[in-house]
Amino acid sequence: MKAMVLAAGEGTRLRPLTLALPKPMIPIANTPLLVRTLRLLAQQGFTEIALNLYHRPEAIRQALGNGESLGVHLHYSDETTLMGTAGGVKRMEPFLDETFLILYGDNLYHADFAPLIAFHRRRKAIATIATFTAPNPSACGLVITESDGRVTRFQEKPPADEVFTDQANAGVYILEPEIFYYIPANTVYDFGKDVFPALLADNPNAMYALPLNGYLQDTGTLSAYRQANNDLIEGKAGPAEPAIHPTALIAEDAVLQGKNMIGAGCRVGRRAVLRDTILWDNVTIGDGAEVTNAILGQGVTVGAGAEIEFGSILASGVTIAPNTRIPSDTRLEPGTVFG
Repeated sequence: MKAMVLAAGEGTRLRPLTLALPKPMIPIANTPLLVRTLRLLAQQGFTEIALNLYHRPEAIRQALGNGESLGVHLHYSDETTLMGTAGGVKRMEPFLDETFLILYGDNLYHADFAPLIAFHRRRKAIATIATFTAPNPSACGLVITESDGRVTRFQEKPPADEVFTDQANAGVYILEPEIFYYIPANTVYDFGKDVFPALLADNPNAMYALPLNGYLQDTGTLSAYRQANNDLIEGKAGPAEPAIHPTALIAEDAVLQGKNMIGAGCRVGRRAVLRDTILWDNVTIGDGAEVTNAILGQGVTVGAGAEIEFGSILASGVTIAPNTRIPSDTRLEPGTVFG
């Protein structure tokens, strides 16, 4: 089977981290999210994979090339205007000429897609949607089914008093090429809002849903991004992964409190304190500096004695002068020099 990963989003909810980096390339436990997704697909036999690109496309092309290093063959689709989930897939219609898998590129998955594919084929469906149990159904697109999995209704982020189910759209679809009949060309179009309701109205027996066999975590918000990192450390999203990259250099008297993620090439100085903080690659924390519940992008430098207070986000290339205080919840754009 072929697959397509939707990777064109701008990642506005993760700014300023995504101003210089496309959302699917943000590191989760020191590995870019998209790399994790492609490795998972390769392990399950998906080797011909399409990616749609829009924001910072060169970063993805430079990092992944033709996909050979990950055991896949990548087919790129460059969008000059964001086309929506379905509109972006429509542009790859000539490539997606057989049963195919769609994944949302901003989700962290550790799942087996084989049961979903087998279910789809048994039901002879045009579209099969993977679902997950949503802790907050009002924030999700909900899928209502009969006992055999046949979809009967959609609820797109309903008010709390109108919620009829906690089964939410997981952003994993098995589709037949017939789905393209319901997607107009050169039109911004969405699966949940446009395509699936139209398919359901036209053919009530064409769409099914099945709970995802495995783990799913959205990474589109800062809190969700933190959760994904923590889940990998704790082994909730596959085998537990190390929180500290082996190339990181941490002074013996540095203090690490809570759940910290420390990337490749990082340096944490003497008497420095990190609390529940995520450091991307090549971050330098000066002697005596303190960083609390923050996210620091690639190549950030925090001077000696500086204090980064709770919840601050420093995008890649930021420099903080020695003995400078960064107030809580500060957002600094890439390359900022502060102090």
